[in-house]
Amino acid sequence: METAQLQLIFNVVAITGVTSLASFCYILRKDNRKLASERKAEAKEVVRSVVVEDLVLADPDIRNVAAHRRTQWVSGMAAARSTNKD
Repeated sequence: METAQLQLIFNVVAITGVTSLASFCYILRKDNRKLASERKAEAKEVVRSVVVEDLVLADPDIRNVAAHRRTQWVSGMAAARSTNKD
């Protein structure tokens, strides 16, 4: 084969490879952005539902709310300890 033919084959392969790589990178970046936006939306929904739940169940007296949260925390710690001992 002549050098001109080898150069032509090399150019075609290189251009095709670069184009394919660029398209794969574009598609992956697009998918990553989509997944990241979905994760952010799910996180916001979870935070909103917890906040709304706390507001609905909130007692006007902050001492009762704090006591309730402390009780939940202590029971959670006790459950974690009992599972670690087993």
